[in-house]
Order: sequence, then structure tokens, then C-alpha cells
Amino acid sequence: MRSSQAPLALVGAGHAHLHLLANRHRLPVQHVILIEPRGFWYSGMASGVLGEQYSPADDRLEPANIVKQANQHGKVSLIRARLVGLNRPQRKILLDNGASFSVSAVSLNLGSRTALKEVDCHSPQNIDNGIKNKRPHAPLPWLWPVKPISALVKLRQQLTSEFYQGINPRLVVIGAGASGIEIACNLRALANHHGSDASVTVVSRSADPLPGAPPNASRWLIHYFKKMGIALRGARDFLQCVNGGVLLSSTTTVIEHEYIDADHVVIASGLAPPDVMTNLGLPTVEGRGLAVTDTLQSTAADWVFAAGDCAAMINHSLPRLGVYGVRQAPILRDNLSAWYTHKPLSRYHPQPHALTILNLGNGTGLAIRGRAWFAGRLAMKAKRWLDKRFLDQFTP
Repeated sequence: MRSSQAPLALVGAGHAHLHLLANRHRLPVQHVILIEPRGFWYSGMASGVLGEQYSPADDRLEPANIVKQANQHGKVSLIRARLVGLNRPQRKILLDNGASFSVSAVSLNLGSRTALKEVDCHSPQNIDNGIKNKRPHAPLPWLWPVKPISALVKLRQQLTSEFYQGINPRLVVIGAGASGIEIACNLRALANHHGSDASVTVVSRSADPLPGAPPNASRWLIHYFKKMGIALRGARDFLQCVNGGVLLSSTTTVIEHEYIDADHVVIASGLAPPDVMTNLGLPTVEGRGLAVTDTLQSTAADWVFAAGDCAAMINHSLPRLGVYGVRQAPILRDNLSAWYTHKPLSRYHPQPHALTILNLGNGTGLAIRGRAWFAGRLAMKAKRWLDKRFLDQFTP
């Protein structure tokens, strides 16, 4: 058995690590340390928080409570800090509070961040002097990433304040994937709830929303957008913010830059691994995260494990969906146990199709699995049940 005197460090309170803590008794190590600075926000309900279907407290788990529960089955500690690096020769982890300590193994479950382009809404460049800027003296738009989820809570607070003041803001969502669609629909629901005539526009690089979805589902979404009063600007690239709006360009034709009014811009055009992944001295896959084998171990250090959005499987390219982190969790648990006891490790085999249910803001959901899909209140009811079942596992 490998030495279990030094602790096992769980970095991040993601889906997989919540499962490990709930199964603390199955980890053959004397001490487990959870390193998490802020707490767990459940991404599956984030858009519902924005749309006021849930309170922020409904969507957040406190690590201290989870650690307290896990301590009933073995020693678990919580450190409020962020990982900044590894000392591989000494097998130490380095934290942003200046602390460092030896570990027997480390597992990374850090999620992802919004992949922001090199745009700056606070010092825009003059791309085209000839553009017809409708509001040249207006302020620059607010820029909001979809992650961290706490940013969506602040956006909800900001918009609610504006609605109460009688302001009807112009809202632009960059990206028409699952996140962008959920955000746009829940912005519409939030505005409707407060009686606001705020405009909502979705900017999509593809001609149709939700690329990769069944064609009929994309067509259904286009009609749904029209019904909800959400404008779709397809085949457009977001360039940057300017006074009073954003500049776009066409992805299919050479046209002059296009201007759209905007007071708030939400970036939902893609996710990236946390920046720290490139500071660990371990192989990474650009734009995807730490390079891991099918056993969820680093390709260069068998004592470093990773799961979820921060892990890039070298034999599979997985979409950033929480369901994969959930499915990886039992494999990660079993493999950590096997690693400590020198037993064979299991391989994670991703499912070919994962169920995705989008929250469309007014009690309607859109469920997709492979080429099958259905939309309506039943889909949203199923999503609520699945979300509640997941969170209930970790709530006393």
C-alpha cells in the first residue's frame, strides 16, 4: 500500500469531489483535505437563478457543511485557498496564501472559466471610423461572463435595480450554445417578471442556434425565440464593445462592421480550463485542460488525478457538461482507492450520448439526447427533478 501518512488533496469542490467526500469511507488514506476558496455553485441551476426561479442560496453548497458530514467517516479538513502550483520533486502543492504542504496524491476538479476573447469594454479600439454608431456618447456596455456563476448573481441584482428604476436595458448574449440559449431565455423571463421592455439579442457564429443539435430542435428554437421576443443575429462574430453597443462581423460574407445597441453584454461563447492548469508543470491539451489518461491520471504523474471540465482526456474529446463529471466520479473514487492499495485501475468509458435539458425561462424545457429531443413543461419538470436529486445528495 502506498503511504497514506501524507494527505490526499482534493482541489476544487466540483461534482466529482462532492461524490468523493460523500464516500469518504471508501478512500484508504488517513487525511483528506478539500482546498476550495468559495463554495460549490451548481451550474445546472445557474440560469434559473438569473431568471429568479431560484434564489442564489438554492444553487450553492457550503464546503464547510460538506466537510462536517464527511468527517463522520474519516478525517477531512477544509482550506480556503486557491492552488497556484505544484512542486513535483517534493510532491507538494502550493497555495495562493503562501502555504505549501506535502501530499500523497492530488485530485483536481476545478471546473472551467469563461473563454473571453481579447476584448476590453473599458478601452475600446477604433475599429472603423466610418461605422454608424447610434449612441456615440453613451457609456460602454457592462461585460458579464457566464462563469463564475457568482457573476450571474451580480447581473441579476444589477438588472433588477435597473428595472425598479424604470430602465429598459438592451441585453446582448454572445453565443448560441446551450449556455447562451439558457441565459437569453432567462434574461427575457427576468425582464417579463419585472414588467420591463428590455430587449434581448443572441449573437451566434452559426446560422442557427444550438449547433450540433437535431435540425428540428434548432428550428423549434428559432420559433420559440420569436415567440419570446428574443432577436437572433446568426452567422456573426463578436468583435468588441464600443460606446453604447457592440460591433459584429459576418462569418459568411465580407461586410462592414455591424453595430448593435447594448447596455449589458453576456459572454457565453465558450469555456476554457482554469489558468492554473498551465502552471502545474504537467502536460495539458490547449483549450481543454490537464492531459489525463482513461484512468483519470496525469500523463506525466500518476499521483495527480483530474475530472470534470479541467481534465482533458487524451483519447476522448468531451463536451463541457456536468454529466461527464458526475459519471467520472465513481471511477475517480475507485481509482484513488486502487492507487493507494496497488490494485489495477479502472478505465472511464464516456457514454456516446448525454441527456441535456435546457431551462428556457418560463417553465419550458428543451431535452436533447443524441438525435432525440422534446420540448415543453414536461422537459422542465424532469430537469427540476434531476437537479433536486443531485443537490439532495449533499444536503443534510
